[in-house]
Amino acid sequence: MPSLMVKLYSVIFKYQQKHLLQGLIETPESNKSNPFGITSRPHESIAASNPSFTDGVATKDIRANPYSSLSLRIFLPDTAVTSSLPSSYQILNYGGYSPVEGRSHRKLPVMLQFHGGGFVSGSNESVGNDTFCRRIAKLCDVIVVAVGYRLAPETKYPGAFEDGFKVLNWLAKQSNLAVCGRLGAQNHIFDSFGASMVEPWLAAHGDTSRTDVYCLG
Repeated sequence: MPSLMVKLYSVIFKYQQKHLLQGLIETPESNKSNPFGITSRPHESIAASNPSFTDGVATKDIRANPYSSLSLRIFLPDTAVTSSLPSSYQILNYGGYSPVEGRSHRKLPVMLQFHGGGFVSGSNESVGNDTFCRRIAKLCDVIVVAVGYRLAPETKYPGAFEDGFKVLNWLAKQSNLAVCGRLGAQNHIFDSFGASMVEPWLAAHGDTSRTDVYCLG
């Protein structure tokens, strides 16, 4: 169960998003859009992803579909790594953490997170949302997948909900690919086709045996 600190931070985060949305609605310029139908939004600081465990949580950005704007940010706590990392890891491996093939890894539940903003503002890459998801991943010991769904009015209803279902289907596909990968390694009946479609963090550390999915938003 989430601790009191997590619940309190969730309330504060939602209040900040509500205040931001209210200010956006009350701004006269907020109703104006350019000829391309893109609504102007207040500037929001973006946190860059960091695939190394510098602060206890590794993050990286991926695309659920290379042909769409649907983006995902994965938050992996260092508790998923059962063995300690080599001392030269931070120096030699500039690409960040990569699971070692053929080794058993600790499995963690997967939590989907949908950022606030009333479906018209916010981002899964914002500083506030990045900090929030890091704390959730670390305190609750889960893998958090923050969804960068499409926003209105550029995307009409129910575009954001459709993106949510696409991510659920993507997670189910990742589970099936992870199982096929393990069977292929044992029986040699699968080739490398589709290997790039497998998300290595989820394949190694995501608990695909669970039938329940945790959603936070």
